[in-house]
Amino acid sequence: MELDREAELTSSEYQAVLDLSLAWDLPGPTKENRKWLFERLLSYAVIGRRLRQVKQIRKGLKETRAWPLLTERKDVDVFQRECENSLTPLMLLPCICWPSDSSVDDDDDDNDHDCSLEDRCRISGYLRHFIETASSSDLKDLVKFWLGWEVPDRKMVVEVVTADMPKSSTCFNMLRLPSHYMDFSHFKDELLKCTGTSEIGFGLS
Repeated sequence: MELDREAELTSSEYQAVLDLSLAWDLPGPTKENRKWLFERLLSYAVIGRRLRQVKQIRKGLKETRAWPLLTERKDVDVFQRECENSLTPLMLLPCICWPSDSSVDDDDDDNDHDCSLEDRCRISGYLRHFIETASSSDLKDLVKFWLGWEVPDRKMVVEVVTADMPKSSTCFNMLRLPSHYMDFSHFKDELLKCTGTSEIGFGLS
């Protein structure tokens, strides 16, 4: 934008254009090359960088032998649309580290110790029942609320804590569930309300 004007460049504008030009192996701006440099920068930004990225992707596909799969196996749908992907309990349950699982590392500020074993077992049972009976759409919302996206991770941690509503820490793959629920219907109702916010906030607390 600075180059596509008639006005002289200020010192800060000149430095910004110079830094960009040198980063892309182009000469710095002068009165004589201003229009030419503008066209070269624009062309590289829109086309040149994308071509390099496409070449790198194509090279990677060939080196990993994925290219023959894509070109020769028309029956294999490698890149499915998000709406076509289904999520099932069998895909999700093996990824979960339950509160009573000894493989879950204890943090210094772990609130799970504030809840009794009975509470942890009851809430874990509610969550398992929810996963086993939920639709694929509800499971996607749960995973997005839990992780920030819809693909299950190998280690998805559950904590039972003293809190008002279910919360998540997507950076740590952690779902925090309140211990106060005494029936499944109440648990399910509030969990669905929370996971329904994943489209606007990824369930971040």
